[in-house]
Order: sequence, then structure tokens, then C-alpha cells
Amino acid sequence: MNPGDQTVMSTRVPILMYHKVAPVDERSILKGHYVIPGMFANQLRLLKALRFQTVPLNTLFEVPLPKRPISITFDDGYRNFHRNALPLLQKNDFQATVFLVANELGGTNRWDVLKGDVEEPLMTVEEIREAARVGTEFGSHTLDHVNLAEASEETAWKQIAESKETLEAVLQKPVPGFCYPYGSKTQHVSELVRRAGYRLACSTEKGLNDASTDRFALRRINIRRDTSLAVFAFKLFRGFAVG
Repeated sequence: MNPGDQTVMSTRVPILMYHKVAPVDERSILKGHYVIPGMFANQLRLLKALRFQTVPLNTLFEVPLPKRPISITFDDGYRNFHRNALPLLQKNDFQATVFLVANELGGTNRWDVLKGDVEEPLMTVEEIREAARVGTEFGSHTLDHVNLAEASEETAWKQIAESKETLEAVLQKPVPGFCYPYGSKTQHVSELVRRAGYRLACSTEKGLNDASTDRFALRRINIRRDTSLAVFAFKLFRGFAVG
């Protein structure tokens, strides 16, 4: 254990939630999902200046934590993660976890396009493997980005279990992390995630995480287009102040 390390989950851990690191497409109906690369770079520089260290999400409950731990997550697996976010993460010695939609590797955000949003490319298998080689972790975001709370039990199980199998075949390693599309879950859905062999799951509930947090309902801090650096810092430290 390094000097200053703490016991497993003995301190509160913020988990940041991103979607796209790219210039805003003004045609999009989900403009809040974009963070421009310059702002993302500023946010990472601030984290580094404050001496935060990224903790692999998949080992959050299993390893001693540094003094200021943080996990960084990306939903959906957009190609702009590989092109824009990953180089900035590497430059700052940070690591991230990306939740992939298993039936759309190399495809597009079909679930949003069906609702009228702009089409955005997702990472290819080769881009995913390349990112994995430099330390990016990957988790499941179901097969097709479905709302699990509204799905039948048969559909929910298929989306949860088969996405894990698909991604493990691609990555040739276990995929222990899951993320609920739209943050939509029920106690029964969480139990299906547990039963499928995942070790933890991210929600969209706000707040920090500690040893008492349900590991199948991890809280996250949503970083959006309008998250200025001051708001970013406020969101980051708000949970520490109220706990």
C-alpha cells in the first residue's frame, strides 16, 4: 500500500458520468450529452491539480484506495471517446470505464436516432481493443440500450446476460461492470444483473459512494455541456460537504 492509501472504500468516491466529448452538434435534441474537448481537458487538469487519482471502477470494492480517488465513466461507447477523450485521459495519467451497447459495436446510437436525435458513430471492435490495451475498462450497457424497467423479464435477462457474453468474447476477459440505460432499474432488474455475474452496476442517482453504497446502484455525477469549470468543482465537492 502506498503512503496515504486507505482501506477499501473507507473514503467517499465520486464517479463522473460522461457521454460525448466532441463539439456540440446543434441539430441534436440531446445537446446536454456533449462536453467540448477543451472543457474536458480543463476538467482533467483540475482533477490532476487537486491530486485526484483514477480508480478502476471494476476494482472499486476490492483494492485499497488512494487519498483522493475518483472513477470516470462514459456511457454508450461513442467513437469520439477514442478520438477525443482517450488522448486527454492518457496525457493526464487517468483511466476510464466505458459502457458499451453490445449489439452496436461499430454501429450508431440507433436508440436515440429512433427518437429523432442525430446519428453518431460508436467505437469499432478494433478501437475498443486498442483502448483496452492502454488501460480503458469496458462494461455492459445491454445489447440494444433498452429501458430495462419497462422490459419483460425474458427481454431484460437477455439484454443483461447476453451482452456480458458478447463483450467478453470481444475483449477476451471478464466484464464485471454494468450500467442501466437511462438509469432505469428496479430491485428485480438489479437482481438480474447480480445473477448474470456482474460485480457492480452504475445508476444515474446523484451523490458519492462509500462502503455502505449498494454496489448495484452506484451513484454518479453527471457532467454535461453546461457544466462550467466552477460548476464542475461544485458538483465534485458538494457530496463531501453534505455527508
